[in-house]
Amino acid sequence: MKYEILAVIGLLFCLTVIGLEYILHYRLAEQQDEKEVNSRLIDHRMKIRVEGILYAPTDACRNNEIKAMAEEINNNFENYEAAIRIIDSVKNRADDEYKAELDVLVSRINDEVNPVSIYASMLDTSDIYHKGYALRRLADLGAEEYRETMIEYSRNKNRDLAYNAAMALAQFGDAENVAAYLKRIQNDRLYSGRIINEFFDDYKGDRVQLAQLLFADCNTYMRSNIIKAITPYKIEEFHQMYVENSVSKDFQLKVACVKAIAAFGKPDDEQLLQIAAQDKEWVIRASAVRGLSLLNTPTALASVKNALRDKEWWVRQTAASALTSMDISPRDLEDILGGYDRFAADAVKAVLYKKIDGIQ
Repeated sequence: MKYEILAVIGLLFCLTVIGLEYILHYRLAEQQDEKEVNSRLIDHRMKIRVEGILYAPTDACRNNEIKAMAEEINNNFENYEAAIRIIDSVKNRADDEYKAELDVLVSRINDEVNPVSIYASMLDTSDIYHKGYALRRLADLGAEEYRETMIEYSRNKNRDLAYNAAMALAQFGDAENVAAYLKRIQNDRLYSGRIINEFFDDYKGDRVQLAQLLFADCNTYMRSNIIKAITPYKIEEFHQMYVENSVSKDFQLKVACVKAIAAFGKPDDEQLLQIAAQDKEWVIRASAVRGLSLLNTPTALASVKNALRDKEWWVRQTAASALTSMDISPRDLEDILGGYDRFAADAVKAVLYKKIDGIQ
């Protein structure tokens, strides 16, 4: 009898949990629907206001329509962004002359609406995500007067808030405070390694200055990720540092530096890349082969062809892809495709087939 009672209690408990989950999901679905309906209503209202401004017969009428829009926006960032989004959609279809007119129109709307005050008011909210979003938008609007606030929030213990504040500072090209933020999180490896590219991509100041500040006082892991992030920019000031660290005992740093050297495609680096192409680690061999393919010298070509026989598939694939972009004769290609090395032939064929498919 006791076991039966326990079974009934357990069943009732499970049904209660299922019921609560159903109610929760139902409520979340309702909230999502309400949000979508509200968003559509906002878009509809703002579209009417934008059309009133665009098609106003006189400048006086346009001023009245802009004032009416400001009242409609009513210090609400969603209303404001809906209006700007609608104007941008019109701008995307306009010719250059009309785009210039629309830019002037947006300036007039901003003068009336004062979007800086809209986002500044959001800094008083307890919602971390709204606060972080407001910081980013204030930076987009060039609100320099809030830079100190951004600096303060970039030191906040909340990860999301500090990240958004630092990204806002990146918009201002504030190398000192962005570097300070990145140094504070450098030991959080998964996080710092993931976002370092974002900061260098979005940074509006001198990337060389930012990288120098970081290199001056950062751990090896952060150094490796910074090098990977700035490699596409081929910054000459750091070339010698890449060369010196291309033989580092730290694997990640060595890989990053070889990749950075390879991106330059400098003839003076060929010997270094030739050595790296024989490295025991396939990642380094593949990076070196990619760099050698940019040189197009007889010795570089020979090394890339030799990499087609590498034991690692990724190196063979890299070599095949590189080879088809080098100054190679049809005879060389025939020798590879018809040669005894099936790995080399298969690698080249795979790349050629992809190129042919892309053309078709």
